[in-house]
Amino acid sequence: MFKYDDGSAILIGDNVLIDKGKTPGVVDLVVNTPAEVKAFKVAEIGVMVKAPTGLVYMTQKWLKEDPLRFVSRGKRKPLFKQNS
Repeated sequence: MFKYDDGSAILIGDNVLIDKGKTPGVVDLVVNTPAEVKAFKVAEIGVMVKAPTGLVYMTQKWLKEDPLRFVSRGKRKPLFKQNS
């Protein structure tokens, strides 16, 4: 499970900042397992964020280098259906 620096879970609908805190976005998908990688047809485990410029898929490596910054929990519906 992906977590913010404070240890809280990254959840679909969260309002976040990406790009070293410069760009707002909303978490639309969290891919935690190899089965989810296959189901969502992505290359590897990661987090998809909807930003003003479009969808951004951030892999584990990317998130280690530039972690998401939590802003607030949101109630936005995800773009993709995800089983919990």
